[in-house]
Amino acid sequence: MALVTHYPFQLYCGQLITLFKKAKTNTNPALFLYKNKVRVPVFMAESILRVSNKLFEDKQIKEWHSTIKKLEDYLGQIENYIEVLADFSKLKTVKVQQLEYVSGKLDKAVEKLNSKLMKNDFYLDELAQMNKEFKINFNDKTIVLKLHEEIRSELIDACEFFNQFPKGFTDMEKQVHELRRKLRWISIYGESFQGLIVLKETKEKYPWEKNFITQKEIKNPFNKLPENKKLSQHLMLNKKAFYALSFMISNLGTIKDKAFALYFLEKSIRKTNTEAGINSAILASKQLGAKYTEDSLLKEAHTLLNNYFNKYKIYEVLV
Repeated sequence: MALVTHYPFQLYCGQLITLFKKAKTNTNPALFLYKNKVRVPVFMAESILRVSNKLFEDKQIKEWHSTIKKLEDYLGQIENYIEVLADFSKLKTVKVQQLEYVSGKLDKAVEKLNSKLMKNDFYLDELAQMNKEFKINFNDKTIVLKLHEEIRSELIDACEFFNQFPKGFTDMEKQVHELRRKLRWISIYGESFQGLIVLKETKEKYPWEKNFITQKEIKNPFNKLPENKKLSQHLMLNKKAFYALSFMISNLGTIKDKAFALYFLEKSIRKTNTEAGINSAILASKQLGAKYTEDSLLKEAHTLLNNYFNKYKIYEVLV
């Protein structure tokens, strides 16, 4: 019986080509792409290119990864500003000038992506090339073993990165958000490889289960991985540890969003307030009704990550 080939990248690349062709005929292609949730297939495609770049060290794959990564960065900026603007708009304490400042930032982010799309003819040539030439069959024992080791290596790398800050964090973006990114990729691999990665049930009871697995993780659609029983090779991940990984990503994301809102509201006050003697940090906290500070959020993130990596060593159970 012939070996089943498995090209998950082509699924996402095809989705991107379809969306970018439609965007080309739209008056505001950047917003069209955002509203049509293009960031999901971008993330999926990027994850496969990201790990393939590490597995094969191919110059062409590296260039493709760089292209998709830049697109994801532009889309991420737009999403951040849209979400912040929506949250700030709900607060009667936030002034019109501050909302206009955020809106201006959003307009610039949209304009930047639109400019890149026009300049690169909507990346259609690059996407067509990727779709045609990225022909790695992932239903291969050697590649699956390499992928297994790469995921294990990335988790160890994340733990080592965390342990560089034993006394606590000092930077939300460069430390907390960077660690969240490292963990998030592991989770995205689970979805993006379309059935190659399987969650393995376990009867073992872990001391961390109660704190790291909630109904939110169990019901999360991204934690129900695609099945493909036709593949001869599968990579097994511990189901409970995968749920715990999802918990970490979600909670670190909440911490990051709170910090970003504080930072951005404070910045909007500094840029728009003409009154003398205003403490923008205190005013930002008041306007948000925040019972937390950036320092308290950094401590919260550090405690959470220390429990994950050092107290319970959950990352070691995952792979």
